[in-house]
Amino acid sequence: SRYGSVGESNEVRAYPTMKLFVDGTVFEYDVQGRQWQHIVKWVNKHLERDHVLKSVEDAETYLHDNDLAVVGLFPEGFNSGAFGKASTHYDDILFAEARGEGIAKEIGDHLSRHARLLCETITVGTSNSNTKEVELPRADLRCEDSPRNPQRPEWTDKFSVAVQGQSMTVKRTDKSTGWAQLVQIKCCDDEKKVEKEHPTFPIPSVVMFFPYDERYAVFDGDLQSFHVLDKWINGRKTPSIMRMDQDAMEKIFQPQADSVPALVLITENSDTEEEKVFREAAKKLRGRVHACISGTSSLVEQRLVQAAGEMVPPTLTLIEVPSYEVTEGHYHIPKKYRLPLKGVTAEKMVNFVSDYENKRLKPWMKSEPEPSPEDLKIGAVVSLVGTTFTAAIESEDEDVLVDFFAPWCGHCRKFEPQYKQLAKRLKHVKSLKIAKIDATRNEVEGIQITGFPTVILFPAGKSPKRRVYYHGSREPDDMISWLHDECSSKFDDRPPQVPEGQGAESGLLDPDEEDL
Repeated sequence: SRYGSVGESNEVRAYPTMKLFVDGTVFEYDVQGRQWQHIVKWVNKHLERDHVLKSVEDAETYLHDNDLAVVGLFPEGFNSGAFGKASTHYDDILFAEARGEGIAKEIGDHLSRHARLLCETITVGTSNSNTKEVELPRADLRCEDSPRNPQRPEWTDKFSVAVQGQSMTVKRTDKSTGWAQLVQIKCCDDEKKVEKEHPTFPIPSVVMFFPYDERYAVFDGDLQSFHVLDKWINGRKTPSIMRMDQDAMEKIFQPQADSVPALVLITENSDTEEEKVFREAAKKLRGRVHACISGTSSLVEQRLVQAAGEMVPPTLTLIEVPSYEVTEGHYHIPKKYRLPLKGVTAEKMVNFVSDYENKRLKPWMKSEPEPSPEDLKIGAVVSLVGTTFTAAIESEDEDVLVDFFAPWCGHCRKFEPQYKQLAKRLKHVKSLKIAKIDATRNEVEGIQITGFPTVILFPAGKSPKRRVYYHGSREPDDMISWLHDECSSKFDDRPPQVPEGQGAESGLLDPDEEDL
C-alpha cells in the first residue's frame, strides 16, 4: 500500500481498520455497525467518557452497568479538568461525576452504603428452557432482574430473578422460550444484614469501584494533577496480584502511552516462601507494577516464560511493557530485569523496582557463553553473543558488519559460505570487523530482528551508533561495493602483496572453508 509503514507501525492487520488517538491512548473501532451513525456514537463515547450523574437513580444504574467505575464528587465551580482528561485514557473503565454540593453529597452517601456491600457478577449463560437455576457463592444475596452484560438494541429479553438461600432462579418473562445471550446478573449482599460501618466520601473526592481486592478506593492525591490521578486509576484497574491466564496477559501487556512494568514470579509450586514475600511486596508496589504469579504448564504461561527468558523456576523478572508512542509511531522492544531470589525480602523487591524506576538497573539479556580468546582466532568471521555484542559494535575506530542469523534458516545456510568468503577477502582491512550472531539464542538491546538473515553495518564513530541495513545482492563483490559506500573508514579491498616465498600454503583446512 502507499503508506505501508504507517499501517505496520500501528499494527494494522486488516482493511478497513479505524483507530482513534486521544491524548496518547489508542482505541480501535470494535463496533459491528459501519454506518456513520455508529462511528459518530463510538467516537463520542471516547471523547465524552465523563458522564454527569443527576440523581441517586443515575448512580445506581451506573454502578449496575459497570464493574470498573470511577466517580467524581465535586462542588459547584470545582475545576474537574484532570478528572475529565483521565476519563479519555481508558477503554474499559467508565467515569461519571456529580456536580454541586447537594447532589454530590446525596450520591456520595449512596455510594458509601454501596461500598460496604460485597457484590458479585454471576454468569448465568444461555438457556434452552424458560428458567435456569444457578448456585450462588453465598446465601442471602440480592440480585438484579436486568442482565448486567451489554444489551444489543434488537434484544427484547426481559427477566425476573428469585433467590432462595444459595440458589438463584432466572426466568424469561417476555417469552416462554429460552435465551441465546450469555446472561450475567449482578448480586450484592443484603444491606439490612451487613453489620460493618459504611465509609464516608468527602466533597470533593474521587472514588473508584472494582470487583477485587478491597472493592473500592478513595483518591488521596492532588485532584488537580492529571498525572497523579491517572497513575492512581491505572494502578487499580487490575487486581493487586493476578494469576497468569489469557485475560491477565492481555491486560498486562497491552501497549499504552504510559505503561507500567510487569513484575512476574514464575514458579512451579504454590504457597512457597517466595510467593508470601511477593504478595507482601505487591501491596507496597500497587500502581508501580502489574504483579503476576505464573506457572509453566499452560500455553499462555509458556509464552510468558519465553518472553521472560531462559530460567529455572522460581524466578522473579521485571518485564518492561511495550509503550506505544503516537509521536514516534512504533513499539519499543521490552527489556527484562532479574532479581535473585536467594534471601529475598519484600523490601529488596521494592528497592529492585525503585532501582528500575531510577534507571539504575542493567537489562538481563539472553546470551550464549562468551567465546574463548582461542575460539575468536578461528576463522575470519567473529562470533558475537549477547554479552559481547554492545562492546563490539560501540568501537569508535572500527566499522562493524553483523549477520543476524538463525540456525534453522535455509537462507542463512545458503548465505554462510558467501559471508565467509567476504570476511576472508577483507581480513586484511583493520578498520572493518565482520561478525555474526545467532539471533535466536542471544538478545541485544534496542534491536528487533524479524527476518533471517539480517545484515546490519554499524559505522565507526561515537554513540549513538548509526545502523545501515543491507538489502542488496549477497554476492561478495556487491557487498564490498556497498561497504565502500557506507563505511566510515575508507579501505583498499585488495590484499597486500606477500613477498615471494612467504605465502606458501600450509596444507591445513582453512576454517572459513569448513562446511558447517
